[in-house]
Amino acid sequence: MSHDFIIKIRIALATHNKTQKWLAEKLEISEAYMSDIMNGSRKPDAQVENINIILKELEKNKEM
Repeated sequence: MSHDFIIKIRIALATHNKTQKWLAEKLEISEAYMSDIMNGSRKPDAQVENINIILKELEKNKEM
């Protein structure tokens, strides 16, 4: 995963007052795996699409 994508995730979580734990729960993955993704030590290829969907839902809910 690119560093830019990780920054995008961090900004979205901070903007919406959400945590990596929250995102891990939404993705149904462990907190440790989420942490590894965010630290760049694991590739989340299977999760990229789901992460984008969740981030879009956050933005959509913000507009309401």
